[in-house]
Amino acid sequence: MKILPVRLAHRLGYFAAEGVPVMLEPYEERSSKAMPGERSPVQVTAGDFDTVLQQHLQGQRELLFLTLARTPQLGFGVRHPQRTGAELSLLLQNALIGLPQASRWAQRVAWMVMQAHGVQPRPAQFVILSTAQQVQTAFLLGDVDAVCVGEPLLTGLQRRGGIRVVADTRYLSESMRLLGGPVLYAGLSSPAAWVESHADELQSVARAVRRALLWLQTAGPIDLAPHADLVGFAGDPRTFLSVIMHARESFAVDGSVDEGAIHNGLRIVRLLPQGHLYDGIEPAHLYSARLATTG
Repeated sequence: MKILPVRLAHRLGYFAAEGVPVMLEPYEERSSKAMPGERSPVQVTAGDFDTVLQQHLQGQRELLFLTLARTPQLGFGVRHPQRTGAELSLLLQNALIGLPQASRWAQRVAWMVMQAHGVQPRPAQFVILSTAQQVQTAFLLGDVDAVCVGEPLLTGLQRRGGIRVVADTRYLSESMRLLGGPVLYAGLSSPAAWVESHADELQSVARAVRRALLWLQTAGPIDLAPHADLVGFAGDPRTFLSVIMHARESFAVDGSVDEGAIHNGLRIVRLLPQGHLYDGIEPAHLYSARLATTG
């Protein structure tokens, strides 16, 4: 979901209109090899804020240059919809919370939700499972008391009933209230050297994705339905449309990079266990705003 605008830019022909030949491939499979006589392809990563942070921890400077998603697109929910106030806080004190292993943001959102209810989280409360599907199964079987998951599982659990969504970061205002301000959840990034030497190509990529972001904000159900396959809903366009209606405002409008979102995202990372690992990272070294705001 978080990189849907990139897939749309490709599907809708916006990259082609910019004269940018784009090949989409998984991050772990991306290649910088070029055919004889050709220039090496420009490397662009569509991923979350953590991808950039991990590159910096490894001594490889990567710069975010366009925002895709401005909220974590996650919801925190409990199995006891009737509990509110003090009862909910008491539940959270001893709750087992299911989280998907691949989502670092899930733990962050869960941590912030608990603190917002006056509960100091304990690492032993977090049940880390291999896949989001396993998290859903554990929740439905009663093996965990709460979960923090994204789409499409969140919408699926809401449709089943029996879950109370305590915090829903698919919505901008709720995300900002919980996380203490804006965040940059997902974006486009590239090695710093490429940003300096291939600014024209990257700016063309940014323009194409900005068109897709705008299209996503204004498209109606008839426009959206044919693209359900881009996020695994080829046979279920109704669920896809429901997911989009929930998550649409989490996507950036113009792709601009908010300096405040970078600072706040790094602040949240530093609040969690092992947050000291990020103390040496300067926010100003994580992004370039000029490619998304010019041209």
